[in-house]
Amino acid sequence: MDVAAASHIDAAARPAMVSEQALSADTLRRRGSVLTGEALADWPWLGPTGRGLLVSGLPGSLLLLDGMRLAPAATGLVDLAMIPLAVIGGARLSAGGAGAAQGAGSLSGFVDMQLAAIGGGSQILAATGGQAGRSIAAIDLRLGSERGWLGGGFTQGGGVPSPAGLAASGQQRWHLAGRFEQDVGAVRLRGRGLFASRRESGTRSDWHDVAIGLSGGTRWQWQLAAARGGQDDATQSSRLGQARAVIGGATGLILPGAAEPISVAAGAEWRQLRLAESKVPARELFAEAAVPLLQDRPAAENLVATLGVRQAWLGGLAGHGGRAETLWQAGGRWEPFPGIALRGQVARGIDDFGDVSGISRSVGLIATPAFVPGFAITVDRRWQSQGLARVQALDLSASWRLRTGDGAQLALAVLATHHDLSEHTLVPVPRFASLLRATLETGQWAVSAGWRHRTAQAGGVDVSLERQLSGRIRIVASVSNAVNSGRDGGPVGRQALLQLVAGF
Repeated sequence: MDVAAASHIDAAARPAMVSEQALSADTLRRRGSVLTGEALADWPWLGPTGRGLLVSGLPGSLLLLDGMRLAPAATGLVDLAMIPLAVIGGARLSAGGAGAAQGAGSLSGFVDMQLAAIGGGSQILAATGGQAGRSIAAIDLRLGSERGWLGGGFTQGGGVPSPAGLAASGQQRWHLAGRFEQDVGAVRLRGRGLFASRRESGTRSDWHDVAIGLSGGTRWQWQLAAARGGQDDATQSSRLGQARAVIGGATGLILPGAAEPISVAAGAEWRQLRLAESKVPARELFAEAAVPLLQDRPAAENLVATLGVRQAWLGGLAGHGGRAETLWQAGGRWEPFPGIALRGQVARGIDDFGDVSGISRSVGLIATPAFVPGFAITVDRRWQSQGLARVQALDLSASWRLRTGDGAQLALAVLATHHDLSEHTLVPVPRFASLLRATLETGQWAVSAGWRHRTAQAGGVDVSLERQLSGRIRIVASVSNAVNSGRDGGPVGRQALLQLVAGF
């Protein structure tokens, strides 16, 4: 049963009830970046602010790692330049309020990054190149087994988001990361750790994130998770502690006309965020339900409604006082025929401090027609309001993978967003932004070409050439902004990167 990807019910289900896009590990690698923020900044919906990113320039864009919140810097934004791209195995972006599922702070949407998967063995990544007159380089060694991996490395340079686009940096960063999974009887134990230290212009920043979780159950599945992270700069520091408990499963109750039972999930979450000297506590209770209404019927292959509610008690910053807020969402998905589905959602969210609330609405179409094998397209219209800020946007995501000969295939991908309204946003929002990419894979070679465009900013053509030397060794050569060198108000200038990825 397909339910919202932002839900605690069947969290792996796709697609979501709201606008959603994803970037795979291959896409991130072929982009030719050494910093996570630079790679994610290609997403048409995301705009830079400081070293962080915002969905459509709106406040309340949540950054997650494997479903758990990442600690922000003292500015309130997660410093993406501290997260090593080499250990990221993919990312998913969802636009629209997700307060019922993710809690306070998820006003405009969220980015959920995934750590590199377990079971891929050991790997070494080495990269070197240049960017806007500065050197860029990365080295990452990962030792792994079927139970987990441990890795570390070094990064030099990389593009950092700025109001003018991407600015080349001379930062140097060391990192250490690891994750594990272990079955203990009928219980699965999971854990991860990320540590990074950056030096730039004589200043130092340290960042860490540690999480542990337990899960189990068959019909009724439960999860317990806790995490702690933070960042320390020369004059400021931040800390985030969080714990979550969730239980969910199928109830066994099937409505007339449906073939599958109603699924529910409920849980509790505790957080305490410290920014500089201010503490922001939060306690939340939530419940969600996915209700199949009609299935396997004429003009109703699948009709599912989703509901969610969360009661949040927020402490607020010093001088703000505490308050109680109710967050909710209601959505649905109707598949009248196989391969064609309509979806929609309305949701209420609020920021971490209980100061700004907002309503997000979206309607969309999903098409995966059987008569065009390998083709998928989603079109979503969304309306978001937060205080004085207003955004209306049309989002498009399309992909087509087709065979072009023996052992060869062509993959086409388009991501685009048109903002026909953007008022009082935190940062300027481009009226139109897009990312187009074509990849031809044949035998041991892969050639990729892409075009990035943002209204009022310089666009750029990216190209990459990948050669599989053996089953575990590959070389990737990439050039960003190959046909221009950027300009004021646009992305960073031409960038070239040569990567060697070897498994053992």
